[in-house]
Amino acid sequence: MSRIADLNRRYAAAASVALNGVEIIAVGDPAGARLNAVVRRLLLAVRDDGPGLWEDLLGATKALRWRLITQPRPARYNPVLIEMCEQVGRQVNRLRGAVGDEALLNELTAAAQAVTEAVSPLGVVLVRFIEKAGPSECVVVATSKPAQIALATWLCDLGTPVLTAGELEREQPDVGQALVVGPPRFYRSSLVTAPVTSMVKFFLPAWFGDRSIPRSPIAAYADGAIRVKATVSIEGDTREPVDTDGPDEVEEDFLPQPSWSGRKSSDRLPRADEVAARKVLLSGNLAIYLDDGDRIRALDPEQPPGERVVYTEVNAVRPGTYLLLRQGETERGALYRTALALLPANGSAVDAAQKAWKNALARRLELISYPEAVRELRARGVRTADRVRAWTDPALMRPNRDEDFYALLSWLDIPIQPTFGLATMLRRAHHQASANLRDQLEKAVSEADLSAMERDGHWRLDMGREGVRGLIATRVLATSPHTEIVLRHDARVPFRDRSGQWLE
Repeated sequence: MSRIADLNRRYAAAASVALNGVEIIAVGDPAGARLNAVVRRLLLAVRDDGPGLWEDLLGATKALRWRLITQPRPARYNPVLIEMCEQVGRQVNRLRGAVGDEALLNELTAAAQAVTEAVSPLGVVLVRFIEKAGPSECVVVATSKPAQIALATWLCDLGTPVLTAGELEREQPDVGQALVVGPPRFYRSSLVTAPVTSMVKFFLPAWFGDRSIPRSPIAAYADGAIRVKATVSIEGDTREPVDTDGPDEVEEDFLPQPSWSGRKSSDRLPRADEVAARKVLLSGNLAIYLDDGDRIRALDPEQPPGERVVYTEVNAVRPGTYLLLRQGETERGALYRTALALLPANGSAVDAAQKAWKNALARRLELISYPEAVRELRARGVRTADRVRAWTDPALMRPNRDEDFYALLSWLDIPIQPTFGLATMLRRAHHQASANLRDQLEKAVSEADLSAMERDGHWRLDMGREGVRGLIATRVLATSPHTEIVLRHDARVPFRDRSGQWLE
């Protein structure tokens, strides 16, 4: 009966929003407007001069601007905002004497300083609306997990829940209003087309000009598609200038973005010891090259204890995913050594047999092209022939399908036995090693303060814990739009990289 009541309440909320629309509360913010205007001047300078020297300063100012929109807390509750203002000052000082527009640098310094000295009008108005609605009758919605943690810390005395849009969807609190921090375009269309609450109000600075309501991608092609209207209410001093560019330019030019260099590797197929991989930026100034393997170990803090360590499909990795990585090497390499150690009587024979067939495969791939190898193996009935390059990796035990492995060994002119039996024995040991590691990881995670990980974006698992040394959980920030050819043993190994520093 409870589920039916919840469903009825959800339908009533959707009907209410469809009928009455949503409200956008645009709040005057003179200090933020001043910073916004100087960021626009900075963008013009970058367009004229090219990114070059300006890149770090531009990244810092975009990040500061983003925090003004998504975390409108008073400065005393907002150490990250103070740090970002100081970072802008450091980047300005680094450029003094190196660029000609000293007036622009001075204005950036002054605008950042003004932000630290001003009380966020957006935050003041948000608190007023919470008190008016009743703290127990509304929920505050944040753009991301870090923003949610920051806002919850500030609003904890009011007792109002603060959730991300995903948490709102899952928990469906029984409240009447959703007070959403940030403009509608920062959120998925389902927040307004399939609302959880009967009233949805967006809070944004008046200087942010894009107030469009997101729509489902199929709305333009559907008969009777939901088109939610918006009513704009103005609060406070709005004499400051407003963004006038189109929404695409606002999204692409004014928000924090990863720094991607052009594709460095040549336009060719990878060799046997190489792989095409996408660069993934991670929290903590880390990155990896993620290949097109089947899956990768991840951490899902929203699952119950004992079920948080999971495998996720590689093509499902996206910003917000927490990956479990081993610093200095791949998890597959470490598990291979552990699996061999579980076979004390046969370990050396297994290792020798693995090296023999993999070396033979690597030599064959040096003699013929990858497409030719795929065609020949498919002709022999190998269903996963496109994985032929990956099978040269020492950390991959063997093809999963027995018939594929039979055909591969035959293609290499290697007797089926004892190679097949030894590889299968190794695979069983590898499964056991993987299960043992998962148990160790689950124990480490169950003892951890995951709120700190979600706040900071990363967490080392190996502090005083045997079996998980060198492991780190880190949040995905962005994935490169293009692939690079890298050595196979370099894929999935984290390395230091500052390209995503302004996305944290």
